[in-house]
Amino acid sequence: MITTPVRDDIHAFASAVRAHLDDLPTDEVDDLLDGLEADLSDQAAEAGADFEIPDAATYAAELRAAAGLPERTASNRPRKRLTVIDDVRNGWREVGAAVRNNPVGGWILDLLSSLRPVWWVLRGCVFYVWVFLALMPKPGTGGILDSLLSLSYNALSWVVLATCLVVSVQWGRGRWAPLRWMRAIRTVLTVLAVIAVPVLTASFSSALTQVYAGRIDPAPALYDTPGLSSDGVRIRNIFAFDAEGNPIDAVQLFDQDGNALTTVGREVDGVQVDSYFYGGGGPVPVPYVIPGRSDAWNVFPLREIPAGASTWDSLADVANATTSDFPFARVQPLPAGTVAVPEPAGDQSASPAPTAPGAESPATPGAEATPAG
Repeated sequence: MITTPVRDDIHAFASAVRAHLDDLPTDEVDDLLDGLEADLSDQAAEAGADFEIPDAATYAAELRAAAGLPERTASNRPRKRLTVIDDVRNGWREVGAAVRNNPVGGWILDLLSSLRPVWWVLRGCVFYVWVFLALMPKPGTGGILDSLLSLSYNALSWVVLATCLVVSVQWGRGRWAPLRWMRAIRTVLTVLAVIAVPVLTASFSSALTQVYAGRIDPAPALYDTPGLSSDGVRIRNIFAFDAEGNPIDAVQLFDQDGNALTTVGREVDGVQVDSYFYGGGGPVPVPYVIPGRSDAWNVFPLREIPAGASTWDSLADVANATTSDFPFARVQPLPAGTVAVPEPAGDQSASPAPTAPGAESPATPGAEATPAG
């Protein structure tokens, strides 16, 4: 059996005829078009250059008439499927029309329409906070208050804020979104901004309350370094030396209020590991484990997991911690008299009473009297 190849124009013709019959059941259309492409391919091979493809609409109408089927009309055409977006859009229009027909609802809609420029500006501010939280350095008070404080010292913040405001206003005016995907992004970001407004408002209110209560310092700082730090650099360990320059193996440190002085910032899943350094490739400080007491983070120098020895099994890593080596075997001793050691106070009741000039002092027990010359 020799099969004639189906030409592209014949395949396109068959697809067009099927489209004109799409109001009929699928199995009935398959019966009508069974062998159509093969027959046309054979006719084209026999006719050669004289073969012409008929009109798809006319051919479909002839198939209907030959099969005794009704003609295609507007009533029997398949209804176009609506997407979810179309359903939402149509439902929103219906709700808007119902509200508009109500006198009070119409008045509220008119008021909201007049306030649209205010919303454009507010949406731009929300965009700015998002960009700030994602890309820019944060002072440390949290949320929207950080972004406002950064305007006092960071010129880039003003540029970002102006850009976000211009984009939001232009979107509100129906500009700067010529493509469909741009309009989709605009819609999504607008919905997220509506949701974010109460969240950011609550964050701003909470931050202001803490500032006025004196619990946080509103002064901006470029970096939030946990634990102890020096000039913005995190302190990993502390090494103590006595007045003679000798290292002290274990020293307990406390602050002015008697609180344990520690360098640790955070822990990993409750396991006593300094998470600021954990997994960074370098030494990781761990505390001293004292039976019956909390782990001691204020005993220095801290034990450390050696560089490159972290296995991400924090319990095993803590067990492998070793004593830290001092950076110096000995340091320069302090000059004599630098550290004054007070003498212990004696019993005041046993102190000799002061005597008047010329008077004899009381005899010392066990001392012999010296005869007068």
